Amino acid sequence: MKRKYETVVIFDGSLPDDVIEIEQQKVESFLKENADFEKTVSWGKKNFAYNIGKKKMGNYFFFIYNGEGDIYDKLNKRFQLDHKILRHMTVLFEEVKDFKSALIKPEIKTEEGGK
Repeated sequence: MKRKYETVVIFDGSLPDDVIEIEQQKVESFLKENADFEKTVSWGKKNFAYNIGKKKMGNYFFFIYNGEGDIYDKLNKRFQLDHKILRHMTVLFEEVKDFKSALIKPEIKTEEGGK
């Protein structure tokens, strides 16, 4: 059964833009071969709150796709072998139907009266 996943990848921020674009395309083509790729969103270069492997900034990309359960393991193995990727995280996509209800505390009704 295919499920919807989101993956955030942080590429080394010191890489030139053309190399970043090639790396992004490599991830996209991997996802197209192994899953139902939907889209990529570039979050751009951002400074880190703390250094990651002596790096001060990274280039963030967000990938959305549908895949089988083994897609996580395949991606994880691929990302661990790529020294241009500083960090990555994959999560299952869960759509929130009613966003307000997740933020509002439920009212507690009590019976009036008593003693």
